[in-house]
Amino acid sequence: MEKSEILSDSFLRTLALVNQMKANGEDVTDLQHLDEEKIINFMSPEKDVDGFHPLNMGNLAMRGREPLFIPFASKACIELLLRSGVEIIGKKAVVIGRSKIVGLPTSLLLQRHHATVSTLHAFTKNPEHISSEADIVVSDVGVPNIVRGDWLKPGAFVIDMGTNPVKDSSCRNGYRITGDVCFEEAIKVASAITPVPGGIGPVAISMLLSNTLDSAKRAFTFT
Repeated sequence: MEKSEILSDSFLRTLALVNQMKANGEDVTDLQHLDEEKIINFMSPEKDVDGFHPLNMGNLAMRGREPLFIPFASKACIELLLRSGVEIIGKKAVVIGRSKIVGLPTSLLLQRHHATVSTLHAFTKNPEHISSEADIVVSDVGVPNIVRGDWLKPGAFVIDMGTNPVKDSSCRNGYRITGDVCFEEAIKVASAITPVPGGIGPVAISMLLSNTLDSAKRAFTFT
């Protein structure tokens, strides 16, 4: 069987499953009942363009090994730093948040680029002190404006990956999107900061597309 036929068959089986769920009256948009770990383990590492499969995450954590895919959001962080001419080697970096989607892989990726990395989380003592010594700050905790200006070292490079809806009656939808970093305070201290929305998001999407292209090239032996 050709690879294209295998991919087509997989799509048709998935579509049939979705249609069967609809026929049974199940809400296909409600994913709370799904077992995330079971789904991730079931996924083929060769198609894991998100980069969350244990094989890819494990290889990312181990020196001398290369994952098939790097989680696209973390990949976007490094891409942005490199293209902005930010020196990573030997620099102090703080990652606020330790989710397996952003925080953990970003910490691992920064270590691969020889940064000295600290991870801040809910149980970290004096997080503002640790963050204020960092040359690079990446935040993804989902708390609006938690990172204030006094959390930042003068000249720090700040990547805000938070996407938080905040009530705002002046907006059409009744809310606006803001990041984890207080932009108005941070911009007075940092050398550069990504805005929310419109900052790291488009870069992350492009990295996801890059992973998808790499997957297709690998599947069909393109060079």
